[in-house]
Amino acid sequence: MIKSAGLIKTTLVNYPGKVAAALFLPGCDLRCPYCHNPELVLNTADDLVDIDEVLAYLEKRRGLLQGVCISGGEPLVHDDLGELAKAIKSMGYLLKIDTNGTFPERILPLEPDFIAMDIKTVPEKYPMLSPVQDATLPDKIRTSIEIIKKSGIEHEFRTTVAPGIVDMKDIQSICKLLSGAQYYVLAGYVPGHTLDPNFTQDTYTDQQLHRMADIVKAAGIPLKLRNMD
Repeated sequence: MIKSAGLIKTTLVNYPGKVAAALFLPGCDLRCPYCHNPELVLNTADDLVDIDEVLAYLEKRRGLLQGVCISGGEPLVHDDLGELAKAIKSMGYLLKIDTNGTFPERILPLEPDFIAMDIKTVPEKYPMLSPVQDATLPDKIRTSIEIIKKSGIEHEFRTTVAPGIVDMKDIQSICKLLSGAQYYVLAGYVPGHTLDPNFTQDTYTDQQLHRMADIVKAAGIPLKLRNMD
């Protein structure tokens, strides 16, 4: 089983509508320059908790916490994630999975109760976010979107609107892929500690962000805003 994870013992943020714990697994197959968790992505985090200690904590909190969010990094890079998911669900917890969508075949076998997929940009641009050449990435992203939309499982898709990664034209294209989705979350990019220390400190203006929001609304997709006025 997975050996260790970052742990937030109690959160009202990571699992919408639930009092939950959040686990952050190290490792990721993408290298998004604006990522705020570079230590997890590069597997250099020094504050991880032994997974047996994590499970003992969750056992102790049964009846007090409602759910557990497994995030990263990218949790689905771990091919034994199913063992951890099964252990968590056996305690009666609701399970939320955060994913970037690059492992479509691994999503549903986890039997999640909530899926949140980050859509970094349009599928065609994903190769620029990968440390290795992978021509299959765009199709994997499209496949994950369709799997999640058709799953009947509570879900949301999320985009951090970082300049240079996603623009208004991209949002229009993404909305076409998300027709029928339960929610689309637009999150404003917040400069700070990022994977690429030289990544832009610029952000979209409030006017530009709200134009993007209007695009989503016009597409008829339920919208949530984060890090935006």
